[in-house]
Amino acid sequence: MTESEYWRDYELIRDEVNTAIESFYTYLEIHRFAADDERVFLSLNDAPMFWNIQLYSLQTAFFIALGRIFDDGPDAHSIHKLLTATVEHPEFFSKNSLGLRKTSGKEKPKWLDSYLADAFEPTVTDLRTLKKALAPQRKKFDSVYGDIRDYVFAHRIIKKKERVSELFGNTLIKDLEQMLYCLHDLLEVLWQLFHNGIRPQMGVRTYEYKERIRRTTRDVLEKLSASRAAVA
Repeated sequence: MTESEYWRDYELIRDEVNTAIESFYTYLEIHRFAADDERVFLSLNDAPMFWNIQLYSLQTAFFIALGRIFDDGPDAHSIHKLLTATVEHPEFFSKNSLGLRKTSGKEKPKWLDSYLADAFEPTVTDLRTLKKALAPQRKKFDSVYGDIRDYVFAHRIIKKKERVSELFGNTLIKDLEQMLYCLHDLLEVLWQLFHNGIRPQMGVRTYEYKERIRRTTRDVLEKLSASRAAVA
């Protein structure tokens, strides 16, 4: 595997994680805002079928993306494949590789030697720690959310509403938030390590994307409500 191939796999997973985050929190915020604001609730009920389709599409996009991220098939571009490649190629994160990326074939800048002296160069053990950080989330996905993805959204094997309700009854928003946070955190750690030589540190980032998605979703729904009021 080359560095460019590694980074291509990184970007594929990053896109899937972003899709999962955006669809999950947009879905939640539509429900929450409709519950909080009667104007929004009435606006959505002007076209209930349309909004039910949007909500179902967001839910489907979330579970399909999550399934791709955690897919352990041999040909899958999954988070497992990315982290395995991370452990197998510590040379991608060496000071020498970082220096080559910083110069990009150009003349070496004066600051580079000092920069590289302070950069973190991980061992295989350091990189394995990142892979281990995902283990609880993978276990959680395999025990609950994989079946929802496979049997409800990907293939529609389960037809009985009672069984579908049982599967969803085992889900927790807090669990899903932790899963998405861990994925987002891991990718940010890898980005900083690969591009800037920054020592990996998990769990120090915020859920900044939650507030951004919340504002964006509420903005759209508020405009919709305002248009409805103007027509009325």
